[in-house]
Amino acid sequence: MLVNIHSRITKGTRYLLVIITLLVPVILPAQTLSLNQCIDTALIYNRNIRIARQDGLIANEKNREAKSTLLPKLNGFADYRYYTDLPYQIMPQAAFGGPEGTYKEIQFGVPQNLSANLQFAMPLFNPTALSAIKSTRIASELSEIQKNKTDEDVVLEVSNAYYNAQVLLNQLAFIDSNIINTNKLVQTTTLIYQQQLAKGTDVDRLKLQLEQLITQRITISSQHQQVLSALKFLMGKPISDSIEVHINETAIGETTFQAKTTTDILLIDKKVELSLSELSGLKNSRLPSVNAYGVYGTNGFGTTGSNSFFSFHPIGYVGAQLSIPLFNGMVTKHKIDGKKIEVNKTIIQKEILTEKANLDLVNAEMQFNIANTTIATVSTQIELAKKIYHNTVLQNQQGMANITDLLLADNSLREAQQNYIVALINLRRSELEYKRVTGNLNANKK
Repeated sequence: MLVNIHSRITKGTRYLLVIITLLVPVILPAQTLSLNQCIDTALIYNRNIRIARQDGLIANEKNREAKSTLLPKLNGFADYRYYTDLPYQIMPQAAFGGPEGTYKEIQFGVPQNLSANLQFAMPLFNPTALSAIKSTRIASELSEIQKNKTDEDVVLEVSNAYYNAQVLLNQLAFIDSNIINTNKLVQTTTLIYQQQLAKGTDVDRLKLQLEQLITQRITISSQHQQVLSALKFLMGKPISDSIEVHINETAIGETTFQAKTTTDILLIDKKVELSLSELSGLKNSRLPSVNAYGVYGTNGFGTTGSNSFFSFHPIGYVGAQLSIPLFNGMVTKHKIDGKKIEVNKTIIQKEILTEKANLDLVNAEMQFNIANTTIATVSTQIELAKKIYHNTVLQNQQGMANITDLLLADNSLREAQQNYIVALINLRRSELEYKRVTGNLNANKK
């Protein structure tokens, strides 16, 4: 008697746990978000996107820095010197009436020297700086494309997580339906068994199936929560936030997308352009540069001791400076040769990427069309399996079908449900891949 009471309490507790599990979404309401809402949030708060945005700002500042090299420069200089020993100059003695060809050491100047000058410099022609400006501008554009690539990667990751959550919701919905149906069968078969019209093993088989469904639901529910946590992380939201996704069971995406140039192709094109610009910059470094400059200031001279004095005298001059690279040990030549190899390598990479993009486009279109057809087919199969199951239940209640027929119908329904889940996964994956290869992953945000 005590054993039977304990068994009833245990089973009652398990069913209560199932009911609580089913009611958790109702008791703890979560914000249900669409895929676009998740993507919009991720494009603002995702940390990888924020890092890519900072990289873009850095690239822009480097371009401004390169442009600044062509602006005029103004520097101030101050120099104070106290000579413990005045410098010597060699003077010809003939200048002072002495014999020709003889020289005398003479000390010029005073011990104290103070100079304060302003120096103005203006680049007139600097091919290296001009090339650097062009290269950093291209690098800034490359950084912007890289940010778009990061956006697309995040959109892909968020979409995958969202679709995984949808798939698991579909699985939970199927399991919940199966639990309800199986529980009804357990109750009905138990009554029939009590009337000695069914075997005890029939009841046990149904109870085992119910236990398996309950265990499966707990596992799937845990996986669903893990996927939602990953989705919140990708969105940049706190893990403590409560969100949910739309189940969207029968949504079938567009069958065609307008083909655009993919971000990968844009990236490799810009890398080729950057490499060519850097090559041009290396070649331009062999050209001369011209700078204009001017100096204005004052020089002070003085002595110490009993007859100390300090007097200032203005100084100013302007000039131009021509700098011609003549020979630097073949360093520039080797840099140019290395950059040429790098350009050729990038061009080959572009050819590979272009051919692969064409192949991926053909395969993605074919897989997406197949997935769309399959999802429609398995949806029909589910409806047919449901009809067979319910008819078999009625036949069982009327004594026209045994428990084996009922379990076969139930297995067929669950197999159809599993086929739907597989088809839904394939549809979502192929849809994302089709969007990626056609350049439409982030189409609404560009």
